[in-house]
Amino acid sequence: MFDKKKTKIKYRIWILLIIGFALIEFPGIFFINRVHPLIMGFPFIYGFVIIVWAFMCFVLFYAYKKNWGEKSDE
Repeated sequence: MFDKKKTKIKYRIWILLIIGFALIEFPGIFFINRVHPLIMGFPFIYGFVIIVWAFMCFVLFYAYKKNWGEKSDE
């Protein structure tokens, strides 16, 4: 039986993962070679990396809670 809700959750998780990995590997961050602006008291590049890693941890925790990798009974 086709479960539409699980399919939507899978697509949502994949989109969030792709966005997160694109932000982690964003090459434009190296063009911002300044200390200011500060993010959470850190220089910009450190604050940016911390925020993106927190986002990815949240996405992976969300995927774990939704049993994203579990086999379906199709």
